[in-house]
Amino acid sequence: MSVINEEGSPFVAILAGEEPGAVLARDEAKRFALVKSLHPEGAIHWLAIPYEPIASIEELEKTDRARFLELMEFAIAQTQALAEQYPLLERGFTIKFHCGGYETVRHAKLHILSVE
Repeated sequence: MSVINEEGSPFVAILAGEEPGAVLARDEAKRFALVKSLHPEGAIHWLAIPYEPIASIEELEKTDRARFLELMEFAIAQTQALAEQYPLLERGFTIKFHCGGYETVRHAKLHILSVE
């Protein structure tokens, strides 16, 4: 698995509190976080990320499928846990990820979006 250098990922700086960004949830044991997107595509747009700056979700899935599935479980569980505080999530939510050259930020992530 190729881990990109930490300077290449804004999420490393957000998790360290060095860059602006809202961290909604953390799992220190599994080293995952749920953060608000700085460029939302919907009323609610969060990102579930591993702490380590793995280049893409596609690479994470190919090289460490168990960790990929743990990230998916974390994203679902944390979003469900926060849904009461965010009424837009009562209608459900979508989880998506990008594969291939579409990645705009090189860091493995799952997008959580409110249903609109």
